[in-house]
Formats: sequence, C-alpha cells, structure tokens
Amino acid sequence: MKRPYSSRTRPSPVNERGSASVTVLLLFVVFSGLGLAMLHASGVHMKINAFRKVSALLDCASENGLKRGLRDFTAWLEAAGLLAAVPAERVEGLRENPNAAFPLLLNDALGAAFPRVLEESFDGMTWESRAECGLGSLTDMGGYFRIAAGLRIEASGGLLQVSPKRLSVLEGSLGLLAGRLPLPAIPLYIRKNMTDGEKAAFLRENGISFIPKPGRLIRPGLTAADDGVIPDDPGPIVAKALNIGIFSPGDLSPARLREALGLEPSMDPVPDGVYLIRNDLGLGGVFVQGDLDEMVLAINGDAQVIVFRAAGAEWSLEFSPARSRTDFRTPDGSGAYDLVPLPIVLVNGRIESLGGGYVDADGRVEMSFDGETPAVLDGVDLTIVSSDKVAISSHLVLEGVRWQDGIPYVKDSQAQLVVYSSGRDLASGESVEGGIAVAEGAPSDLKLQASLTAASGGFTVEGTGKAVELLGALHADAYAGNGNALAIVRDDRAATGEFPKNAPLTASPQLAFYSLRVLSWKEY
Repeated sequence: MKRPYSSRTRPSPVNERGSASVTVLLLFVVFSGLGLAMLHASGVHMKINAFRKVSALLDCASENGLKRGLRDFTAWLEAAGLLAAVPAERVEGLRENPNAAFPLLLNDALGAAFPRVLEESFDGMTWESRAECGLGSLTDMGGYFRIAAGLRIEASGGLLQVSPKRLSVLEGSLGLLAGRLPLPAIPLYIRKNMTDGEKAAFLRENGISFIPKPGRLIRPGLTAADDGVIPDDPGPIVAKALNIGIFSPGDLSPARLREALGLEPSMDPVPDGVYLIRNDLGLGGVFVQGDLDEMVLAINGDAQVIVFRAAGAEWSLEFSPARSRTDFRTPDGSGAYDLVPLPIVLVNGRIESLGGGYVDADGRVEMSFDGETPAVLDGVDLTIVSSDKVAISSHLVLEGVRWQDGIPYVKDSQAQLVVYSSGRDLASGESVEGGIAVAEGAPSDLKLQASLTAASGGFTVEGTGKAVELLGALHADAYAGNGNALAIVRDDRAATGEFPKNAPLTASPQLAFYSLRVLSWKEY
C-alpha cells in the first residue's frame, strides 16, 4: 500500500516544540542583552549629561564671578576713583621709590581699596572675586605722573551641593594720573560738596548727560568737591606766554609787563590793544589788554587764523605750522615772521563774543553758524586765557573730528582747544567777575569741542531751547543751565592720557583713573 507522504519529510511534534523554545530563548537572550546595553548606555549618558550640566553651571558661576567682579570694580572707580586728593609727599615719593610709594598713594587717596573682594550667590550658584592692582610703569610729565598699573581679577565659581570649583582670571591695564593734573583729564567738575544722591539730582535738574562710547569700561561722571581742583592763579600760563619767569599774582608790574610786550619803559598802564610777544627767545603768545568785542577762530588753508575786534579796530594773527610762517596785521601795520607763535592767547579783560568762523572771498573772517566749519587747525594746541567773562556765540569745532552714529571721535585729530576764565586780572591779580557763558543768541544745537574752565562766575547757558554738545570737559565753580540741555562726550585722547600742553593744572595734587582695558580673559 502506497503511503500519502514520505516519512522523511513528516514534521515531528517534539522537534517543532523544541525549535520554538530555542528560538524564543535566543531572542530573549538577545533582547535582554540589548536592553541591558541600553540601560548601561542610558546610565552612562545620564552621568555624562549630569557632568556636563555641572561643568556648564561651574563655568557659568565662574564667568558670573569675573563679570560681577569687573562691574563692581568699574562701579567703584566711577564713584570713588574719578578724582581724589592726595598728599604732595606721596606724589614726590614716586620719584624716589615708585614700587613702595604706589600702594601708599592708593591708600591715602582711596582708603584700603585693594584687594577688592566680592562674594555672591544666586540660584544654587556661588562665586567670589578678588581684584588686585600693581604698579606697571611710570612717566614723569612734569607737574604730574602718568601711571600704567596692572589689574588682575581672580574669580572662582561653585555650586552649593558640589565641592569642585572653576577658576577664571582677567588681566587688565589701568591708567592713572597723580599730581597736579591737567584739568581736561576731569570730564565734569563743580566746586561744591555733594553726596552721590545730590550728584544724580544735580545732573537731572540741570539737564546734563554723558554720551558713552562703545568699548569704554569707565564712564565719565560728575566730580564735586569744595576746593583743590580749579586753580585761581593763571600765573604759570601767563608767564609761559610772555616768555618771562614764574611770578605770583600781583607781581607783574606795569613796567615789567611793558618790557615783556616790547613797549617803551614806563610806569603807565599798558594801552588797550593786541600784542604779539617777540623777544630774543623768539615768538611767545599773544597778549590782549582790554575787552574784546569779538574773537573769531578760523582756518585758511594750512594756517590758523585768530581775529580780534575791539572798539572798531581789528587785529589778525595768521600762522602756519607747516610753513613756519606767521603774519600779524594790526591797525598800525603788519609784520611777517619765519616762526610760529606759542599758541596761547591772554586776554586781560572780557571776550564779549567767541566763536568759530570762516574766511570769505574778500579775505574777511566772519563767524560761522553751520556747526560743521572747523575753527581750530589740525595740529594746533590752542589755549585761550581770559581774566574776565567769556561769552561763546557760535560753534567751536576742531579740524579732523570724525562723526559716527551721531558721536564725535577725535582720535585722528591733533587739534586741541582750552578756554580758561581765571576770574583774576592777569597783571595785578585782582578779582574780577569771570565766568563762561553760552550766549543767548548762540545756535540752539551748539557744538563745543574744547576744555572749558571757569574759576569764578560759573558756567551759564543763556536763553532757552538749547541742546549744547560738549566734546571735552567742563570745570566751574557754579552751573546754571536755565532749562537747557548739556551732553558731554569725553575726548578720545583723554582716555589714552593725552592732554593739551598748555592747559591749567589742578590747584592741589590729585589722583584720577582715566582708562581701563581688558587684556586677557582666561578660564581654567
């Protein structure tokens, strides 16, 4: 009998059941291994993520410590380090032993300022910073020292539940001045003791603001003290302009002044007029006896022009540093010299109208009111000293100033302008009214690019609706804004320690920080 199928291909029930069990077992082993591997990988991944999270939080805490330490330091500088009186012996000590005298100088001026320590915590993170300052280099500028100091801020950051900490270090450079400082180094000074709250209220009530520049870590601010800053003696600048020795107020007799001006010997007072100082030493400055109706600054090609008008008469001084040529035209005649004068103008009287101008087609100098015409030649460092009040009637703009986004930059300019009202007769030393005023008829958008100092009589903005922009500095014994606005932009060169050569110096030794730069930022 024939079978329906071959016995060799007939499945065995026992074998089918065994194969399935083995397959299931193998699959169970494989998936169990995969699951264990995934569990292990997940555990490793979670540990790595936890480590990364802790590391990121430590980095954040350390970075916060360094940032907060730097901000705390700059805020302290802006509040306490803009200007501080120092003993004269501490300044002199820098000549003999700078390394030993420097920390003592800082302590005398600012108290126990260093090391400066800050500790804070936030949201489970903690950080602390420590700022140290050490002497780098020293430059003797005559009446004061320019100091480059090293700044080091160390910060450590940690977590409340974790013991490891992360370290960050900032290396920086500080610029300081010590001694009798050039006043343009001080952005704004008012002769009056004020608390921090009173300073803020003073700025707000008088419409005074500071325009910051990108990248500047130290912002300019108001310095207020009752004495020791504005000098009441213009003697050193007067002596330099007249090419005579140093004298005290009241010591410049009519006979000595006439001799310096090249007039015939006499005890009579010097006649009103404009005098170019000439002697065996060459050309000095310009001396004006009496009030001026108008003084106009202008540029004619490569020459600086200064025009003086009084009582219907006109004097014109034109000099070219590039050609070493000076022309001086007066009502009595003209003179030409193959020299340039010392750029100091002394006015023993009032200046009723001061401003920038231009030379017209007929060669006459007229005031300019467009706010764009430069009045001081690039390369000219001009100082104007007046015994009495100065009224500014038009823009005073420096050649070479570059404007960007509404902010003036003078880094590429070599022009400088200082206007100083001493409040004292330049010869006798007697007190007079003094002061600097923005005239009522001045442009409403007045641009002043200068360092302005009023030793007495204050600084006044007359009229209404004015928005005065000052690129430079202002120092006055009083201030009257009369509802007008004043915006101050610090000169770029002041942030590098460069100041006008013939600017007045502070009445007593002071310490001031003028720059702060970050050189490196390292995280460990």
